Amino acid sequence: MLYWIVLGLVMAVLIGLYLWLFFYSRRKQKAFDEQYTAMKERHEVFVLNKKTVRERPKSGWRKFTRFKTYQVVGRVNVSQAMKGMQMSRMQTVTFQTTKQEYEKIEINRKYKMDIAGNYIGNVIAIGSKTSAKKSGKDKSSSSSVSKKGTRSWRNWLRTKS
Repeated sequence: MLYWIVLGLVMAVLIGLYLWLFFYSRRKQKAFDEQYTAMKERHEVFVLNKKTVRERPKSGWRKFTRFKTYQVVGRVNVSQAMKGMQMSRMQTVTFQTTKQEYEKIEINRKYKMDIAGNYIGNVIAIGSKTSAKKSGKDKSSSSSVSKKGTRSWRNWLRTKS
């Protein structure tokens, strides 16, 4: 009988811990989403490099574990208007993104992206044309995503001017 009571208490504690962790992470994700949508900007990014890195968070109790992050290094033209003065400069930035967006991105291409700080939220369109002849391979090797993105990029350029 004592065995079942102890087992029930352990299960109750584990269920309580799981529920607390679930609601805690939902609250953190909601705060991140609100911050991201408030700061989101659309930029053209020329991708120089991309890599996956296992790194530790800077603070908190998770700083002892390593998490896989997806990083993209790109050039961005940043401009700012202040007191009637327009300043613009090209800057190299290391962005973090999700695995799905990371897989869409290719090196040495220009993309239109939704960016908040150093986080890529969404790849909107592909800027440069994909080469049909990639080292002698057949023309069907290019993905349908890149073809669709190229078309939407051309439409965006037409509506811009």
